[in-house]
Amino acid sequence: MKNSTLLVRSLFLIILIAGSAHLVTYASQKNTKKFSKSENKVLSDTTTKKHKRESKSERSIINLETDYIIGKWKVTYNSKEFKGAIVYEIKKEDNMFNAYILKYQDENGNSQKAESIKTLVIKSFDGYQGKGQYLVMYKGEKYDVECNIDMLDNSTFKLSYDSYGYDGIEIWKKQ
Repeated sequence: MKNSTLLVRSLFLIILIAGSAHLVTYASQKNTKKFSKSENKVLSDTTTKKHKRESKSERSIINLETDYIIGKWKVTYNSKEFKGAIVYEIKKEDNMFNAYILKYQDENGNSQKAESIKTLVIKSFDGYQGKGQYLVMYKGEKYDVECNIDMLDNSTFKLSYDSYGYDGIEIWKKQ
């Protein structure tokens, strides 16, 4: 075989292999885009059907990065005014997290159900840190103070606030 024929056949084979690789890559990208669009349509249809059946407070979109904060939390206090613990329940309402008092526990473990009072409104929370309003009781008076939330781990967070020169820090533990 002549060198020129061998060269032409080799070039043809290289072009055929390279062209096939480009064609396969291009085709797989087009299929991925079509799948994503149809998948989004299916998800939005399913979400719409669920929203029709859920109540207003349950319409919040579930976010796995932040919604682990939902549930029961216990805070232990050891002060002159109160020795014991308070159990709170954090709920997601209108894309904000709100904490309500569930019960009081004394230092011996005896508990008493509490009137459901909203004590914490978490206005922003990214899964690690948050900001909100906290209801502080001091000498029979109620104060709404700005607070910061810092997650220590998935089952513990630190709530801190500064109220009229008094720095408060509470450790909330998931039940």
